[in-house]
Amino acid sequence: MQSHGDHEGLVEIGRDIEGVEVSIFLRQKPDKDNYYKISMRSGEIVNVADICMLFGGGGHQRAAGANIQGTIEQIKQRLVKEVHNSLEKQNMK
Repeated sequence: MQSHGDHEGLVEIGRDIEGVEVSIFLRQKPDKDNYYKISMRSGEIVNVADICMLFGGGGHQRAAGANIQGTIEQIKQRLVKEVHNSLEKQNMK
C-alpha cells in the first residue's frame, strides 16, 4: 500500500517553473538510512523514465521514479550527471 503525505505533488512545482526542464524530488525512506525514493518530472526534452530505469525504476517519459541507495550527495551527483547526459544527447539531434 502506498502512503501519501504532504510531499505529494512537490515535484510538479519544480517542473512548472519557467526554464526548468527536469524537476527531481528526493525523499528519504522512513527508518532507512541512505535509502531514497526519487520522483522526476520533465518538460519536453528529457525522457525521465530512461534515467529512472538506470536506477531500477521506471515510469513514463515525463513522469518517473525509482528507489535508490546512497548518501544524498552521491545520489544528487548521479542524477545530475544522467540529466546532463540526456540533455547533451538531445542537443546533438
